[in-house]
Amino acid sequence: MRFGLTARLLAIGASALLALWITLIAFFYWTSDLSRTANRLPPEQLKAIIDLVSNIAPDEQQLALAALQSSMLEVRITDSSSVPAAGDDLADSADFALYRQFLGEKLIHIQLGHNTEGLRPGLWTRTARPLKFWVALDNGNILVAEARTPFVVTFYGLPAGTGAGLLGTLFACIAFYMLHREIRPLTRLASAVDRMDPSGDPIPLPPTRATTPEIGALVRAFDRLQNRLHAMTRSRMALIGGIQHDVRSFATRLRLRLEQLPDDAERERATSDIEDMIDLLDNALLTSQAGVGALNEEMLDLAELLRAEIADFRSAGLPVILETDTTQAETWIIGDRLALRRIIGNLVDNAVKYGRRAHVTMAVEEGRARISIEDEGPGFSKEERELLLEPFVRAEPSRARKTGGAGLGLAVAQTLLEAQGGTITLADGKRGGLVTVTLPLFETT
Repeated sequence: MRFGLTARLLAIGASALLALWITLIAFFYWTSDLSRTANRLPPEQLKAIIDLVSNIAPDEQQLALAALQSSMLEVRITDSSSVPAAGDDLADSADFALYRQFLGEKLIHIQLGHNTEGLRPGLWTRTARPLKFWVALDNGNILVAEARTPFVVTFYGLPAGTGAGLLGTLFACIAFYMLHREIRPLTRLASAVDRMDPSGDPIPLPPTRATTPEIGALVRAFDRLQNRLHAMTRSRMALIGGIQHDVRSFATRLRLRLEQLPDDAERERATSDIEDMIDLLDNALLTSQAGVGALNEEMLDLAELLRAEIADFRSAGLPVILETDTTQAETWIIGDRLALRRIIGNLVDNAVKYGRRAHVTMAVEEGRARISIEDEGPGFSKEERELLLEPFVRAEPSRARKTGGAGLGLAVAQTLLEAQGGTITLADGKRGGLVTVTLPLFETT
């Protein structure tokens, strides 16, 4: 069950309104002096009881009295000796003047009774005491009517359930507010965690001074995790960068020594191995940067970049054909120039290596730039299309020099594209295998 922000605010508002409603009811009871009026038998009813008992035969009086008994009223007939002393008599007080008006001199005595000991806590014994009336009958006997409250009334003149309901509602309102107050840091924490970037500046986390210890511990744990990720990222990038620099230095010295080899074929193979090694290191460094979001971002014309790369390939003697006139329009994107050159280089190199020739086209559609590279090879089977995007997976299993490789070209291209919001798909074209990449266009919104 989801208990979102709207539901929490509705729960707080509903409980607050309910508490206000119960408070108004309690105020009405308190101002109406419920404790004093609830146990008062209406004068009209008391006079009717007196008239009823007085006008029936003596043998029918007990039957009438039994019919009048209830949990709120007890009526019995005694003699005059049961009338209490006048000390506690309320019959002549102004509060009971209406009884005197209805009953006249027949009203002998009014007195507050006593609760049954042990059944009611002392807190409300003063206000929930029954009220007893002693009224003279025409035959000389005394009718005693004892009226009780229909419910328990507290010392403050309120029904006991009203106080419990008010307290329960107030506790519910406070609990909902505390729940909302404690969950808010979690929402801000989730937003901060989503924005965490191991390659960027640390994201400030929500303050924990006023939160519960458990929430505070969670926020501090995420803060420590963020600091460790930043330290690990910096150390890994420094390590890879250092290794790349040193290996390049060794490779450069080794290449100079290879120039001394008398055998041209052996020198060419050794130079090719060194270039492959450096290329592998460059791929590893770019992939690591893309994995932590450390690629550079600049606005560049993808059409111009593609033309320049194709021109370099053609000048190197590779069979690469740009079939789209990219000089008529500019295609602006936000991306890393080095990463984009690596993507185009890997895909064109694969097309030439495994498909003899690369046919490159470019288009713009639905806010994205699309580059398609089609070769003249056997194409991609449906089983290979997803598998070939995994690292170290090759369609050509041989380790021959002309067609061999580490199986990283497509995987590196996919990683670099995804880091820049792009996509890559493999399919079969009209001539052979077709690789399509897309990148989002720069929008001036």
